[in-house]
Amino acid sequence: MARRFSKSKTIDTRSEDEQQQDRSRRLRIVGPWAITALGPVLVEGGHLIVAGNPAALALATLGIAGTGAGLCKFLGHLDTKAKRDKDTVRLHQVNTITVTAAATLGTITGVDTAATAGAWAIGGIGLSLANNLWNSFHKKGSEKGASKWEKLESEIGLAKHELKEAHSNGKGTVLATIEAKDGATAEDLARRIPAMASALKLGKGRITHTVDDDDSSLITMRVQVADLLKEGFPWRGPSAFGASIGDVPIRTGRYEDGEDVLLNITGMLRDPGPLSNGNVEHAIAMGVNGAGKTQGNQLIITECGTRTEVSVIVIDCSKFMQDFGHVRHGIEWPIDKKDAARRFFKLLPNAIEKRTDHLAAKGMSKWEPGCGLNFLVVIGEEAADFAADNEHYQKVLRTARAAGIWILTSIQRATHNNMDTDSRANSPAGLCFGLRDGADAQYCLPDEAIDAGAWPQWGNRKPGYHYAAGLGIPEDRWHITARTELASKRDQADAITAGAAVRTPLDTITAEAFGDLYVNRTTYDAPLLPKEEGEDDTPQQAAPAPTAPATAPVAPAAPAYSGPPDEEMDGVDPDTMAREVEELNEMLQNVLDEDPEPGEYDHLRIEDEIEPPADDAPVFELGSDDSDKLTSEQGRQALYERLDQWVREGKNSFAPRDVTDIVIRVGLSDTKRWFYRQRDALLEAGVISEDESDEGFGKYDILRSPLS
Repeated sequence: MARRFSKSKTIDTRSEDEQQQDRSRRLRIVGPWAITALGPVLVEGGHLIVAGNPAALALATLGIAGTGAGLCKFLGHLDTKAKRDKDTVRLHQVNTITVTAAATLGTITGVDTAATAGAWAIGGIGLSLANNLWNSFHKKGSEKGASKWEKLESEIGLAKHELKEAHSNGKGTVLATIEAKDGATAEDLARRIPAMASALKLGKGRITHTVDDDDSSLITMRVQVADLLKEGFPWRGPSAFGASIGDVPIRTGRYEDGEDVLLNITGMLRDPGPLSNGNVEHAIAMGVNGAGKTQGNQLIITECGTRTEVSVIVIDCSKFMQDFGHVRHGIEWPIDKKDAARRFFKLLPNAIEKRTDHLAAKGMSKWEPGCGLNFLVVIGEEAADFAADNEHYQKVLRTARAAGIWILTSIQRATHNNMDTDSRANSPAGLCFGLRDGADAQYCLPDEAIDAGAWPQWGNRKPGYHYAAGLGIPEDRWHITARTELASKRDQADAITAGAAVRTPLDTITAEAFGDLYVNRTTYDAPLLPKEEGEDDTPQQAAPAPTAPATAPVAPAAPAYSGPPDEEMDGVDPDTMAREVEELNEMLQNVLDEDPEPGEYDHLRIEDEIEPPADDAPVFELGSDDSDKLTSEQGRQALYERLDQWVREGKNSFAPRDVTDIVIRVGLSDTKRWFYRQRDALLEAGVISEDESDEGFGKYDILRSPLS
């Protein structure tokens, strides 16, 4: 019986793609050697066929050269479709051109001599080795990226967007240049970014894009694959201690790619660096409670407090000492009351007028370093306390830029009920910190930043993270996440203290324009810092009391009622109460009967005559109609003197009843109309203004003395 032999068959467990890749790898290795070995036989055969016929030789040569050129172009097209990197494309072109040139020359001269055969062998071996080494060691980073992009093309529909180039900056950021083909647009790509972020397992806002200004088909996509801001960056100190605020930008933090966050708040800088010069752009700093707005404002104050030609005014009607106590000695004018903030914005138009007149006299259309005026930085913290429905706030935002005044409105949510839409429109720059709803960024950031992918929906989970737009920052950085530097209160306080040696006092033009409200302000010459462990109380820890103006003596207040509340007497029996009242009356009558109240005339009876008073006894007279009357001019002067006295005493508002004693003395039949005429004149002159607050109905704010 014949024995049956079976040959064992090896089962290949690799996938079809892996087997195909292995076959391609072998072909790339063996192919160059096969051409080197078999090429001379084919070329020599062709040479022998056409060598005896010059016309055939010429046609064969042209045919080989033309075929090689066509093959080179076709291969280049395939490389483009496959999105191969430039080095691989060059290798393919070199191989094609070299083989075409060798075949053409070999057909003409033949490969039957030692010289031609040796040249073929040396060139073929060298080229084969080069190809093998290339395939073995070349890092196909671009091919891997192209492969990933091809996968995205098939998964989310990016066939009409071609990846031209991609590279990493080594700091967790990948920048890719994409070209839109066949009528595709950047908006088409933007609509697929959420799906792309999901496919790449990235968070929302990590993929952003910008469009080339000159070619809308070219798109730069930015992919942030790692959060390098998580650990934060320590504060590096003032960016330019002792320099003018108009010299270089201020620095507040870093972007996620490691670049500094620089702000051009003056509009005109001698050395703007990477920023651009232009006009002053008021800004909105928006974010939820705990997002880091106040820390960012503290850094701005510290930067300004260590520069020259700048004065800082801070308005914080909620918790000034808690927010800015450690930098208060660097603030030219701290305002911590709503009524003071209201009067400040009423006086600011006068300061704007005086400052613009000064600049116009010097032939300047905007503030510039060395113009003789300090640049004013006005920071309104928790601006909803005074910005909502504030007509004066809206007006100054329209006109303050030309006067060298920058206003930063810090607010949790800049919606219409917290900030007027006109005020928001006049604040084109934005510092957008964490929000509860990323869509709210539209109230702070320009449309370009939001369209590029800015999405600050991280609430207060990432304090200090923000987007910065405007203020001279290039538009292609508006959508890049940044973080403020981490500065301790003591370090900032020390910087402000050192800056006292270089800070420029507020110019006289602005100070005079603000008038008595500025003169009577509260200032500080030391910071308010938390006491460290083991540290004794020092004068630095206590706020210096402001100098109080002399005021008229005030009568002591009556003691407050300390009896039981009314509700505790609800259960008293009326009969019992009546008996107690009757007993009390009897007790009082008994006391009066025993010891009646003595008096100077208690011995007199009704029928007795009273002696006339002595000649030097005081006489009480009731004024007649003409007694102590004032003319209209005298009444006006008395009213002005009363207002001037109130200003010097620190009284900042009054009601019409406070001047009734003057009005009734004016010798006119209609004193009410006289008062209204004087009031209207004072309103028009800017001496007083109506109190628009809810609790100030019918009252007037005193803005300055009418005698100044």
